[in-house]
Order: sequence, then structure tokens, then C-alpha cells
Amino acid sequence: MSTEAVTLSLGPGTRLEGRSRTITDAEIAFLPALMGAVSPLFHDEVTAKAGPMGGRILYGPALLGISIALTEHILHDRVLGLMEITSVRFRRPVRPGDTVHAALIVRSLVPREGKAGLVLSVDDEVTNQDGELVLRFARQILLAEEH
Repeated sequence: MSTEAVTLSLGPGTRLEGRSRTITDAEIAFLPALMGAVSPLFHDEVTAKAGPMGGRILYGPALLGISIALTEHILHDRVLGLMEITSVRFRRPVRPGDTVHAALIVRSLVPREGKAGLVLSVDDEVTNQDGELVLRFARQILLAEEH
């Protein structure tokens, strides 16, 4: 997507569709272990099945990272950095075989006071294959100004 096309669609309320991907069993086991979260909730189906989630689920911070990656291509050429993530709300568990889809809803795009760059504020929504909301969070992203 060209920078020019993206710029035209950054008005408040604009919804930018990200990509989708299916979560694998390997990710459910590997990502939490990589991050140091070793728990039956992610690594032991028998124990997890007896618990409140009814089986193994994807580690929340792993879902957050995957969700950001699913929208990375939208503004890739203009992103200078991630400034803030707030209001993270995990709504439903994500299990092996679930397909998640991410989207951004633009809240605002404003210049930085006395500094270079623009601050893009977005709400991220992540849904599963049934259209159910699994994750919602807010972000501020530092963008390069147009030339």
C-alpha cells in the first residue's frame, strides 16, 4: 500500500483491515516458553482442560504481539516507533486452530508539539473466525511526516 493511499484514509473513525492467521499448537506451547511463562495453561492439556479455560490457550502477551504484527504492513513505510499501548482487554481465549483477524480504528492523527513526526492514535480490535472479539487495545504510533 502506498504512503499516499494510506494518508488519505487516516481520518477519525477510519477502519483499516489487517491480516488474519491461524494460531498453531506449536505457538501455544512455544511462545509462552520463549517469554518465560511456563504454565499448565499453555503446556499441559489435561491440567488446562480441568481448569476454568477448558483447555490450553494462547498466552495473552503473545496474542498482543501477533495482533500488532497482523497490522504492521498497513503503515510499515511510515512507522518510526510504538509510543504507547493502553487499555488492553482480553475478551475470549484463543486456542490452537483459531484464526484471528486484526483491524485498526483511527482515533486521531496529530502533529507532535515542537517535535518532528505525527502521533497516530488507534484502537485495535482482534476477532476470531466466528467474528467474536478476543482482544481490544489502544495504541499510539509515531509516524514520519509526509514529504
